[in-house]
Amino acid sequence: MSFIEHSYWMGQTKQLKNLLIGQLILPGSHDSGSDKEAPNFQLPQEITQDVSPRKQVLHGIRVLDLRVAFYSKYAPGQPERFQLFHRTSSGRTVANDILAMLLDFFKDPQAQQEIIVLDFHEFRDFTAQAHEELEALIANTLQSRMIPHRLATLTVGEIWGQYPGQNVVIAYNHGTNNPTFWRGVDHYWSGDNDNTTQKLKVFMDSTIGKYKPRYKLVSIQCAKYVWPFFVPDDFSDKIDLWFESINKDSYIQNFFIINTDWSTRSQVVRNCKHANQIRAQQLDL
Repeated sequence: MSFIEHSYWMGQTKQLKNLLIGQLILPGSHDSGSDKEAPNFQLPQEITQDVSPRKQVLHGIRVLDLRVAFYSKYAPGQPERFQLFHRTSSGRTVANDILAMLLDFFKDPQAQQEIIVLDFHEFRDFTAQAHEELEALIANTLQSRMIPHRLATLTVGEIWGQYPGQNVVIAYNHGTNNPTFWRGVDHYWSGDNDNTTQKLKVFMDSTIGKYKPRYKLVSIQCAKYVWPFFVPDDFSDKIDLWFESINKDSYIQNFFIINTDWSTRSQVVRNCKHANQIRAQQLDL
């Protein structure tokens, strides 16, 4: 799958206008900032993606799973103060590799109807002041690009029509007074990194039918590690099989955000695009 093919898939999928953001089936990348192109050396156990967050977005990934470490040794205003990590820092920063990257992405007229969720999922070595700084950095950089939580009750079409240019959901997994931010994404995770694909599928099956408020963001963590070196597993063939979108009864219809390792290797973006069309059509019946 080329980057160009699905770089702007949401704008090309007009049926999305009938869905709330909380109803969308979105392709996400697990540990989005730990990739093979990152500037810092990381052990193979830490690397979960092939390409940078920018290329993930161009590939069609719409939810970035961000783990942020605070480095007090850098002065306020230095990008290195907030770095993305898995076990160690990848050298990618929130300021440059996420926020500035998105501003650049949205300069393209074709990108104006794309919606990106930034899932600030985990924080390491944070203080209350560090949270205040990061929140200010996000808000001051993205400004009117953010979709405030009060718009969660609107359909994508209403946001496109009434609030053009607002493209980014900030899901912040820590208490905040910023009314623009959404609550953190609720991750369904098995709690066992050392799963077999069969056990992982059993866990995923067990989440089906769980109550989800309409406006809440929920993800399934479809990722695991494999021995002997305990590295993130590439089981793209199973992901393509499980989440193949054919009709209203397809397995993918049971999910919302789908987080995977090696997210650009599978057909998850294509399947999410088709699955959203089916979900939107069901609401029209």
